[in-house]
Order: sequence, then C-alpha cells, then structure tokens
Amino acid sequence: MQPYEVKELIRDITVWKRGGQRAPHKPLLLLYALGRLMRGEPREISYSDVDRDLRELLIDFGPGRRSCHPEYPFWRLQNDGIWQLANAEDVVSRKNNNDAKKSELIKCGVTGGFTPRSSRLCKVTGLWFRK
Repeated sequence: MQPYEVKELIRDITVWKRGGQRAPHKPLLLLYALGRLMRGEPREISYSDVDRDLRELLIDFGPGRRSCHPEYPFWRLQNDGIWQLANAEDVVSRKNNNDAKKSELIKCGVTGGFTPRSSRLCKVTGLWFRK
C-alpha cells in the first residue's frame, strides 16, 4: 500500500458539478471521516453523528443554501468504492431516485465509513505524513 493510492481513491470520487460550481458534500464528508480516523476513532460513523457534524461543516464551508442534505454524500459515496454502509439493507429509498431518506438512515441505525482497504490506506498515509 502506497500513499499515492489514497490520493487516487479520493481523486476518483464523483463530485456534482454545474457550470463552474462543485458540491463540497463528499469532500467534506471524507475530510471529516479522515480526521476521525487520524484521531483513532472507529472507522464506522453513525448517520446521526454525520447528520449533525456534516450539516455544520456544510453551513460553514458550503455554498449558501436554504437546506443541507448530509444524507446524500453519506449514501452516495458507497458508489465510489471508497465508502461502505452497514445496517442499510432495510432502508427505503426515495420514490424519485435511489437515495435514502434521512429518517430511514436514522431509523435503521445505518453507519458508514471508509471501506476496510481505504481505511488502512488512510491510516498508512496519515502515519507517512507525520514523519
């Protein structure tokens, strides 16, 4: 495992774009999760914690919006191969797309975090940066 592999994993995530505007949701969630890993906290994070903490980050660092939706990056990052969810089998999706409802994520006690491989790479890279 090499530090450049983490950069490749993160570089390849799908980020919503329109014109010159890019959504900060996934990058902020990844930074939040990475910070937790570097502090020695568990790889998996409850959606309830993400909802509270990422909402604050989006308000502070995201573009001005009437509402924030931390559930979108939490759910959608699993499609990028860097993130996985647990307890998500019974989550009911929205009617118009495959996204999970916030209420379902909370009700089912869904947790998410870096995949085990991504987590190992992040930890190795974190140790590498500290040297």
